This record gives sequence, C-alpha cells and structure tokens, in this order.
Amino acid sequence: MLRRVSTRFFICWTLLFLMLLSLTGGPVAAAGLDLPGLYDRLKGDPAYQSYRGELLEKYLKLNGTEKDFDGDIRSFLAELQEGIAAAGTEGIDSEDEVNALVMKTAMKLLLDEKYNTLAGALSSSSSIQALLQGNFPPALEPVRQQIVADLLGTGGQPATGGGGPGVPPAGTGEAIQRDAAAGVVTWQVTPEAAAGIKDGRLVLSLAGETASSRIFSLPPALLRDLEEMGATLELDYGPVCLTLPPAAYAALGSGGAELACSQASPDLARVKEVNGPGYRAAGVVYTLTAGDKAGLPSGIVARIKYEEEQGLDRDLLGVYQVQEDGTLVYCSGRIVKEGPYLEFTLPGNGSYAVMEYRAGFADLAGHWAARDVEIMAARHIAAGVGEGRFEPDRAISRAEFTSLLQRVLELPAQGTAVIFKDVPPDAWYASPVAAAVRAGLVHGFDDKTFKPNSPITRAEMAAMLQNAMTIKGLAVQQEPGAVEDVLQEYKDQADVPSWARPAMVAVVTAGIIGGRDGGLAPRERATRAEAVVMLKRLVDKAMAPGL
Repeated sequence: MLRRVSTRFFICWTLLFLMLLSLTGGPVAAAGLDLPGLYDRLKGDPAYQSYRGELLEKYLKLNGTEKDFDGDIRSFLAELQEGIAAAGTEGIDSEDEVNALVMKTAMKLLLDEKYNTLAGALSSSSSIQALLQGNFPPALEPVRQQIVADLLGTGGQPATGGGGPGVPPAGTGEAIQRDAAAGVVTWQVTPEAAAGIKDGRLVLSLAGETASSRIFSLPPALLRDLEEMGATLELDYGPVCLTLPPAAYAALGSGGAELACSQASPDLARVKEVNGPGYRAAGVVYTLTAGDKAGLPSGIVARIKYEEEQGLDRDLLGVYQVQEDGTLVYCSGRIVKEGPYLEFTLPGNGSYAVMEYRAGFADLAGHWAARDVEIMAARHIAAGVGEGRFEPDRAISRAEFTSLLQRVLELPAQGTAVIFKDVPPDAWYASPVAAAVRAGLVHGFDDKTFKPNSPITRAEMAAMLQNAMTIKGLAVQQEPGAVEDVLQEYKDQADVPSWARPAMVAVVTAGIIGGRDGGLAPRERATRAEAVVMLKRLVDKAMAPGL
C-alpha cells in the first residue's frame, strides 16, 4: 500500500509545511528550518485546521491515536529535515531538482514501517487533493515559489508566462523595494524594461513575493513606449494577473502609475448578513488599485486564483466585487485551463473575490433541470420567485424570458422608452424589453404591443434565441432546402409557423432546443425550467474554447 501513495503528494505536503513556516516565522532560510517546532505552533492555526482535521480523522480510522498522530508527524518532519540537510542543495539549479530531492527523502522515510499509519492517512485524505495537482491556496502559492527560489539560492521571483523579463535584469535588484513591517513590496520598473517585449507582450512578475501588498510602479516613458509599439502589458502578482491592452495606458495618466494588489481574508459573516445565505468563499479578497490616478480603466482582462477545497463546486464559482458595505456585485468569471483561475473583465478599481453560490431552491429536488438551474442561478441569470422556490414547471412569460436573455447577453438595461403601448415605463421589465429591442432580439406584434405577461411559445422563443446566437457569433449557416429537411424529422413540423421555421431549425441544429415526445411543440408554452436550460446551452456554446 505504501508504494501506491502518490510521490507528488509528499512533495506538496512537505512544501505546505515550509510555506506555513514562512507565514508564521518570517523569511525562510533553508538552513534554519525547524519543521517539528513549526508543527507544534500550527496545530491550533486556522490556516492549517482543514488539512489537519481530515488527516487526523483518517489516521484515527486506521486505529491510530491523536497522540501517535502528532508524534508521527513530528518524527517524520524531523527526519525529513535532517535528510534534506544531509543531502545539501549545492548543484541544484531547477525546481524539478528541488522536488526530486524532497521526493527522494520523503519516500525513503515513508517506506519505513513505523510510518505505515501516517502514509495510509495521507493517501486517503481528500481535502488536500488539490495539492496533488500543485494547486495551492492563493496565499500560499507565492510562498512555495519563494521556497524553491531560496533552496536554489536565487532569491528571485520566478517568471510566469514568458514573453519578457519576469524579474529585474541582473544588476538592478535595487528596483525591488521591500517593507517587511508593512507587508509591502514595490517594483520600481524602469523604462528599459521595454526591451523585454516579445511577440507584442511584456510580462512583469512579482509572483515569487510573499508580501500581502505588491505594487508595480510604472514610469510614464514605459507606458508611452508600450502604447507606441502596440504591446500588451501583463502584470503577474501571483494569485492575480492583469493584462493591459495598449488602449489602457492613456487612461492611467501621463505621470505613470502604481498598480497595486493587496489581499485580505473575506468577512464571510458580513457577506452572508448583507447578501443572504448560499455564499462560500473560494479564496481571499484582492484589492486592485491604480494609485491616486483615475483608477484602473475598465475592460482589463484579469485572472484571479481560487482555492480548490473539499466539496467545492467549480460550476458554481464566480468573481464578485466586494463593496465597502459587504455587498457583492457579480462580475461573471470563466474557468481557464491553465490552472485554478477565473478570468473576467475588470470593471475598475475595487476588491474582488471568488465565491461559490448555491441558490438552494427547495422545489427543484429531483427535477430534471435542477443542475442547469443551479448553475444558471450561480451565474445570476436564473432567479427564484421568493421563499426558496423556483417554480420550474410554470409557464414563463414573454417579459420574463426577455429579461433572462438581456442578462445572458449582458445588454445595457438603460432607458425605458415607450416602444410598445402595453409596456409601461415603470414596469419591472421595461428596461430589459427596451434593451432587447435596441439589440434586435424582439420586434413585438403588428398592433404595437409586446404582450409581456403572455406565456411565450417555443416558436417565439426559437426566434429570439436565433437572434441571440447571431449577437454571440453563433449563427448557423443553412443550405437551401435544409430547413424543410430538418423539420421533416419531427411529427408536428407542420405546426411550426412559417416565420419561425428557419429560426427553429437554427436552434435545433445548434443543440439549444430539443424535442418533446418526437415533436417540437412549437405552439406550446415553454416552462421556466426549459427556458433556463436552453439559455444555459447558449451560454456554454458562447464560452466554448475557440469562440
């Protein structure tokens, strides 16, 4: 059983102790490690409790005791420390070699019978499966990188992503200013950094730093050079990465800019008090600013790291702006392939956090659309009707569906111009309907009405969805005669109105609308559940790679 335990796990587990040492005892020096002493200090530390708690539970299930558990860990860490010291780090010049040294030392120890119980507990502990993938909590990942740098003797900041100098060039180390007491590190970037532009991109990285506040001080000459060359600037803070397009530089001001990222633990009690239940933090809060200038321009693409914890549902994650009073403003967020990050468009200066949101509609238990509704509620597109209910099988009105589409397409809901005689300007749906008309989603009826409270038919829904597909760049090309060929497969194809036939074929071909009992039910009322499922399919297609 011991040989089945992941070697990568032991690397990650050991580095976790090293990282927490730096958080509790200051800068890490390879020669000054006291891992057993560290463990004694960490047993009551909240940052370690989620890991220790489950590991202890697994250990006890293997007939161990808590006293034996603490003794095994202290003994293991002491021997591991001795083994690393005896091996030395001279000649090691890469992170892979650091990992190999830790792995070799840890495996040699854990193959000893006296650590059988500890090894078994480690191999079955699910709360730290993220560590197996190298996905550390945002507050710890930069420390891990610094540990590697210390063991390698470089003391620098590992670059991430390439495309330019991730650290100051040789001989300019004084450009990095560290204020340990204040927990701030500042990189005074020089105009010469523009020489590192590669493939139209300059990457600057403070990912290896451990300070809670990290600042890039950008001189005006560098911003001018980047703008003139049409180069993008990637600022890598570690858990947060900003990508500034050339159009953003002018908005930062003519005197240069200090772009800062600081982190703090979220006040979850306050979040739930202000926003209601269902929210769970998946990381810390990051405050992003551009000094005393006009602030960060909107439209910057940002990536923010989330913590992969036990029970976390990635499909329910989103990025939120945390207002001063604790109010959460949803900023969307798309999972990226490169790691545990969400990508979103930055609205400007502010504090941001990744949150999981579970709406918890009681009347969706066992419903065929429960999962899709749950995901769309987490994206703040689908909403309940009060008292924890969603009413999935109720017919959805034309106003309700239009409002959902407006949110899916993120159409600006500004103005309530009277377009239809049955849409009062003070109606809750007036702005969404006006936005949908401006975007060409809806056109109403010949008598200048919209019939907002009438149930929407599946044919009407198909027409609106086809327009939405066009806006999202998902239009389906139809060959002459293909419309009738597709419709012939459905038993009620004759019921599809002539004006809706191309649209119905487009959404069916795209997989957005499915059949009902071998037919399309074009004149039937659509339910709230059906509407949300169709819109989720539209969103998923729009977010698919390559689109």
